[in-house]
Amino acid sequence: MDEELRPFAESVDKRFADWVFRHNARRATAFSPEQMEWLRLIKDHIASSCRVERDDFDYAQLAGKGGLQRAWSVFGGQLDELLAEMNEELVA
Repeated sequence: MDEELRPFAESVDKRFADWVFRHNARRATAFSPEQMEWLRLIKDHIASSCRVERDDFDYAQLAGKGGLQRAWSVFGGQLDELLAEMNEELVA
């Protein structure tokens, strides 16, 4: 629980920035611009829905960018791990 009441989307934005920084620090290379674009879309979805699932890639902005198939090609085998990590880190 936070000490102060603030909009959920604002908390998600802050947690997202912290998560990306920590994640990039552990990798040999940072996320690519295309990966960051996808991560921001996923973050926005989490901010409005409190989590993201594979099925969510059939809706709205995620589908408009190519949906689950495109996300798989951008992140490869890391997509499920990233989704789980983002659900945990951004909503916690």
